[in-house]
Amino acid sequence: MSAWRTAPAVDPDVARRDAQHILSDRRFRSSPTPRPLRGPLRWLGDRIESVFGPLGRLLGRLPGWVWLVALGLVIAAIAVIAWSVTRRRRGRTTRAPAGKVARVAPEDTDDPDDLERAADAAERDGDLARALRLRFRAGLVRLGNRGAIRYRPSVTTGEVRRTLGSRRFDDLAGTFEAVTYGGRPAERPDVDASRREWPSVLEEAGRR
Repeated sequence: MSAWRTAPAVDPDVARRDAQHILSDRRFRSSPTPRPLRGPLRWLGDRIESVFGPLGRLLGRLPGWVWLVALGLVIAAIAVIAWSVTRRRRGRTTRAPAGKVARVAPEDTDDPDDLERAADAAERDGDLARALRLRFRAGLVRLGNRGAIRYRPSVTTGEVRRTLGSRRFDDLAGTFEAVTYGGRPAERPDVDASRREWPSVLEEAGRR
């Protein structure tokens, strides 16, 4: 009997698979992470896994209806918050500040006395064009109150001219149109004539 025993034959395919398996181990592969950071990043990854891993597994065991209820509660909470914010903003815009009374601007009223007072204030402030416009509107409102014309905010000077047939009103209307629509600066004589002539226009209209 020979002292040397013949070695068993090795299958090349098996040997190749064994080599690939060994070389696929992490120790034989290069990592794109810089070597100084590899240790800290690996430590951080282990900590994250230790914290969120059990939490993820716990949440994964919850039934589907629990997730639906939770989602519904979140949507309802968001809707309530949005409704509350919208209501609060609307309240700020509609409520007048405490201790102050909301006042209507002169242009928004049809009270001739209020319009006259606003015209006097504008005249004192030197805004002659505004004083002329306010006093003209006050005159139109008074004509409507006396039944001389059918007053409305959109009434035109041409309509009033045809209804009254008054030379004094025609002069006042001409000045008003030149200042309001023509861009001519209002002057002191214009304001004086408005204050002086409107009582006469109203008196004439009352006699008709």
